[in-house]
Amino acid sequence: MTCKAPEYNNPTSVEVCQKQRKRAVRKRWILTGTTSAVLSQLTIPMLFAILALFGADLIELYFASRLGVEELTAMSFTLPIQATLFAFAIGLGIVVATRLTQARKVEELAAVSLVFTAIVGSLLALVIWFNLLPILNLLGFDEYSAQQIQVWPSLKAYMQYRLTAVVFFFVVMVVFGALRAFGNMRAAAWLLVTFSVTQVLLSALLFSPFTQGLPLSGLERLGIAHLLAAIIGFLFSIYLLVVKENISIKVNLLSQQSRQAFKCLMRLLIPVVAIQLLTPIAQSLLMGIVATQGSDAVAAYGVVIRLEPIALLLPMVLTTSLPIFVGQNWEAKKALRVRRGIKLAMLACIVWQLVVASVLFLGADFLSGGFCKQPDVKDAIHLAVSVLPISYIALAGVMLYVSCCNAIGRSGLALNFSIVRLFVFSVPSAFIGSYIAGFSGVVWGLSLANFALGACLILYTIMRKEPDSLAKRPVFS
Repeated sequence: MTCKAPEYNNPTSVEVCQKQRKRAVRKRWILTGTTSAVLSQLTIPMLFAILALFGADLIELYFASRLGVEELTAMSFTLPIQATLFAFAIGLGIVVATRLTQARKVEELAAVSLVFTAIVGSLLALVIWFNLLPILNLLGFDEYSAQQIQVWPSLKAYMQYRLTAVVFFFVVMVVFGALRAFGNMRAAAWLLVTFSVTQVLLSALLFSPFTQGLPLSGLERLGIAHLLAAIIGFLFSIYLLVVKENISIKVNLLSQQSRQAFKCLMRLLIPVVAIQLLTPIAQSLLMGIVATQGSDAVAAYGVVIRLEPIALLLPMVLTTSLPIFVGQNWEAKKALRVRRGIKLAMLACIVWQLVVASVLFLGADFLSGGFCKQPDVKDAIHLAVSVLPISYIALAGVMLYVSCCNAIGRSGLALNFSIVRLFVFSVPSAFIGSYIAGFSGVVWGLSLANFALGACLILYTIMRKEPDSLAKRPVFS
């Protein structure tokens, strides 16, 4: 997108051109700045943003655990559904960001993208709502059991608020992706931090003594907090897009350009979301496996699902920032910078995961007791946070490899690795482990699967031989 000579008697025109030039400067800096400096400035703002996002989810689960084991178990059954919604949100963000970086008329495409996001979010929320109980039954939830029949009304109300918030949350994640595409990492980070902190504060307020008189269950309060935070995040995201980036959201949906944009977004969304949905599908299968071990195992596994993104925080952040560095430098034929960036990211992840594994191992007793005092659930959480984190070193390497493959256009290879990781290693290992040793077998099975996959990745990158031409030079060496 080029900036025409501004009309200097028009302050708005001058401001728009200045912000367009800033975007161009950010892109050039990614190609010329030192590798460590570029990766640091791309990663550190996102580190706080992703930490805030998943930290808010973990705190929400903590509030649920304070309500009792039944509520914690019930919410744990909804986590695969929430992961599916998150996968759609991430997929929409990737598609919109990709199109915005390629489009000439950014303003019109951004407006169409917001409408497209609202339509997709509304349809998805309605489909899940009208099939909520059958979906939960597939995950192992039994509304006729003595424990779960009591919590079903409040769980249904909780999901009603969560699904109402889908459209607002989707817009937040799409604007987050758009801001990253423009190179404005700081604004993107502030958006997620604002949403997450608002959710935590509202949850704390609704659980405070001042609101105890409200005729709401504990799960309903958590749902309301999420909905209100999503609305506030939505308003802030529109402000950032319109005011800070000077992107107009006025659009004629009946124009030919809008119809073409809708078709293009839909065509891109299907494969991207299909890849993003692999993890929620695997989580659903794992939840079904864990559900065979009883409600205590489900409650413990729900905590593990929420803790995993925190433990994998740096690798997850690097999967959002490293592809920006790798993709742009790869297109500029700067393979040496690509290699240097990947090696630096891998070293940082190894150090990070060793520190996280040590902290969780030493604090496993305190952490498990903080979430649940019931001995069986506490022991299951203790085992998971002691065993699984060390295997995340291997998992982090696979995550970076997959993200870099996507960044250089090798999406087929990335898809194959994702399928192998989830459905050849993780799910079968958990199933075999549960058959042999119950929930502890699931934990050990997942841990061994991560190590086995990491070993396979190392062997693959060593044995793989390609021509030395830049176009086919392997990213890892």
